[in-house]
Amino acid sequence: MPRLGPKSRLVISYGIDWILAVVIALFCLVYLQRFQQIPEFSLNDTSIQFSIKNPQTVSNDLLAVFLAIPYISLIIGHFVFSFRIWSELHASLLGLTIGYSVSGSLVQFIRILVGRPRPDFIARCQPPPGAVNNQSFGLANIEICQSTDTAFLIDGMRSFFSGHAILSATGFGFLSLYLAGKLHIFDGKAYSYKLWLVSAPVIFSIWICLTRIADRRHHWQDVALGFFLGLFFAFVSYRQFYPSLREDECNRPYSHRTSDWDTTNSGPRLPLHNRPGWFRLPGTSNQVPDRSQNGHENELESLGFMTTPFEAEPNERAR
Repeated sequence: MPRLGPKSRLVISYGIDWILAVVIALFCLVYLQRFQQIPEFSLNDTSIQFSIKNPQTVSNDLLAVFLAIPYISLIIGHFVFSFRIWSELHASLLGLTIGYSVSGSLVQFIRILVGRPRPDFIARCQPPPGAVNNQSFGLANIEICQSTDTAFLIDGMRSFFSGHAILSATGFGFLSLYLAGKLHIFDGKAYSYKLWLVSAPVIFSIWICLTRIADRRHHWQDVALGFFLGLFFAFVSYRQFYPSLREDECNRPYSHRTSDWDTTNSGPRLPLHNRPGWFRLPGTSNQVPDRSQNGHENELESLGFMTTPFEAEPNERAR
């Protein structure tokens, strides 16, 4: 059997990442549904006696559209900042996908395992007039519900924690980190527009979170936990592919993982980001600084030929 070359091994390696991200997310989303826990509840609990609000401000379908915005933004950012380095686009898209997969799988698993009632659960349940808690143990169970919409009733037990919050925080948090790296937000030049651009995705995510409380779909604790967990997964998935925002070359992802098996150090690498995008924003540079011995930084300008993710480059970032 012929030995696989570095390019083939690279494609297989990243292909496994994509497959795992998609398969695990689908498994948790589809298969785990049948194991939903239905805990007992109190008919006197005022925190679950809110009325049902329809339509929702951000429905599940609208959330899916919103979650596509980071993907579109990363593609646009690729053409703005580094349209010749296709492996940079791959790194950003894979990082975002892994973040979505991990956060979405976790929230689905926990919501099914815990089964906390939503704030509007009693309205979903539709208990008969005059219904009271069980006199023996002081709680009621789902058998008291008269609702015929089983799916809607079971969904009422998925308040902890908010899927809208964790997924929006993961996606838009990742986008904020991506913009922060591309704009070199910590370069010490204090351009205020950078802060606005970087903060905008997170602010939008906060708005999505607040709608879940206003629509009485989640308790505030569910939303807060989901939001901060989403930011955590956004940070972790981003740092899997990109360096710290305080590094000089924070706008470039790490080199290909071929360095793990290429002992000759001559395999394909991620090229240096010395090829400009379509335009450069004030106070930013799409190029790697050339640090001379006297301490001055000179911008490198190279318009070279179109590159591919697998072309070798004499200068390369080390992971």
